[in-house]
Amino acid sequence: MAFTHSTQTRPKFTYLFLGTPSDLPTCTPTVLRAEADTEAEARAKFIDWDLTFAAQIRTVAPSRLQLFSTDDGFMWIYEQRQEASHA
Repeated sequence: MAFTHSTQTRPKFTYLFLGTPSDLPTCTPTVLRAEADTEAEARAKFIDWDLTFAAQIRTVAPSRLQLFSTDDGFMWIYEQRQEASHA
């Protein structure tokens, strides 16, 4: 049985893009996030978006901290992942 956060059940990377819808090229870019094994797979999830690559983050990292700045305040997420041990 695969561990919940192993690469057998999760894509290897999280890709971040700055994107604007193709039909609204003058709007403010939005941060878009996709989990995928390759950049091409991540880009394929955003049909009709003009994308600018921002980051490639490994999803197998032991912990993750996400910070979001919103108009209404501030939100953060901390996730501690446990790696499966092999005996």
